[in-house]
Amino acid sequence: MKHKIFLKRIFHRNEWRYAIVFKYDQELANLVRSVKNVKWSKTHTCWHAPDNELTLKQILSVFRGFADIDISEIASSDNKIKSEKKVSPPVKEDDLTDDYPIPDENQAGNASKRRYDPVLFTIGESNASLIIKFTGRFDKEWIKELNGYGRVFYDGSRKEFKINWSQVAVDSLSDYFASRDVDVIVKKVAVPAELKEKREEIGSIVRNRSLSIEAENRVELLRRYLDENRYSKRTVESYISSLELFFRYFHDRDIDKITSGDISEFIDDYILRLGYSASYQNIMISAIKLNYFVSGGKSVSPDSLNRPRRSRALPKVFSKEEVLKIFDATRNSKHKLMLWLIYSCGLRRGEVINIKLSDLDRERGILNIREGKGNVDRMVPIAAKIWDKISGYIKTYDPKLYLFEGQTGGKYSVESVYSVFKQSLKRAGIKKDVGVHSLRHSYATHLHESGLDIRYIQELLGHKSTRTTEIYTHVSRRNLFAIRSPIEDIDIG
Repeated sequence: MKHKIFLKRIFHRNEWRYAIVFKYDQELANLVRSVKNVKWSKTHTCWHAPDNELTLKQILSVFRGFADIDISEIASSDNKIKSEKKVSPPVKEDDLTDDYPIPDENQAGNASKRRYDPVLFTIGESNASLIIKFTGRFDKEWIKELNGYGRVFYDGSRKEFKINWSQVAVDSLSDYFASRDVDVIVKKVAVPAELKEKREEIGSIVRNRSLSIEAENRVELLRRYLDENRYSKRTVESYISSLELFFRYFHDRDIDKITSGDISEFIDDYILRLGYSASYQNIMISAIKLNYFVSGGKSVSPDSLNRPRRSRALPKVFSKEEVLKIFDATRNSKHKLMLWLIYSCGLRRGEVINIKLSDLDRERGILNIREGKGNVDRMVPIAAKIWDKISGYIKTYDPKLYLFEGQTGGKYSVESVYSVFKQSLKRAGIKKDVGVHSLRHSYATHLHESGLDIRYIQELLGHKSTRTTEIYTHVSRRNLFAIRSPIEDIDIG
């Protein structure tokens, strides 16, 4: 029996591409690599190639005899783009009919595949704009939804909608599309063009400078230290690139003669002047500190390097009544179990999607969390009532490897968890500006309010230090109710 390949158009990295979609097969995977300029997209989980006639001919030629190729989707989207036009609200559905392929509502299709292509959000906070682009097939109802967010401009040549930006608009529209099983890709344009050019100009000058032999040795020494101490791959990459940049900045200096004053000058001249964030500055300081700690350099004391002051806001938590409202507002049984586990086990978003079936230990009543933040494994108890829900869920959904899997297999995405939570929050009528992490914060706070010792909470959350966990004592109401206000002793009439 021949294999089946579907071709469709996707908008990827600011250009239209042919998506080559097929059920995994090694022979087809080898063949697709012979298509000119073909690439793999993690975002769309498919191979893709340039959208032009020559590529289409090559794809048809490469797979001829090996697979049947369905090109109905791209054939329906070959209409010419209309000339540019701006439309004040409401944007009419008829304005878009020739610009986008609109799906046939009666088309059966494969239930395991998305009916619609992703929607691209480009946020420009500097000019308070939100640009929305449908990257392929879309539903006319989406246009009606956009008209509910104020004045809408439609650029026909670019096939883009533009509305006024607000976080509420982004969150609400993300929830709207997520509820229709449509992926939302969010890009943020936060750095002004002038500053970006300045960064690129000065940054390229610094990065093109050569490293001295001694500097290369110091970088390698730090790399070995990080690897031996099992720092995460991401941390190693950040520290090494930061230290290399630091040494390139002082390319003409003896690195043993760099002083604390020189480092302060570097922070002021390079990081602050180019508008880099406090978190970027903090990583740079960490890399420099560790370098002097590992190398034993005497010209600079690691303790003399100060980190940027960081504001530490108290965690935002829900009352138990609000938690119940969120659960009640979550309609899908998979989504509900996901939120139950985040709250009842104090999980992070990344931890809940990483749960494998093998991590569930029903006999001992625990969940094994593998390689949590900082590569720390831990165990957390699962309530008896949640075990019953897990059993029912597994019978219904039949996951293969991960507890929560996407429609085409593989683990659920972090972005999808966020969308599920925001949608439930909206339905519950809770207007707090919070993320999924607030369920974990609420779990810790409610444990403290019930009288559990802070050290046990630390273990359950996977914190390295009780100092991190102690922040929950500031939002717990356990001791607040015992405080007598001085106004109680005053007769206010």
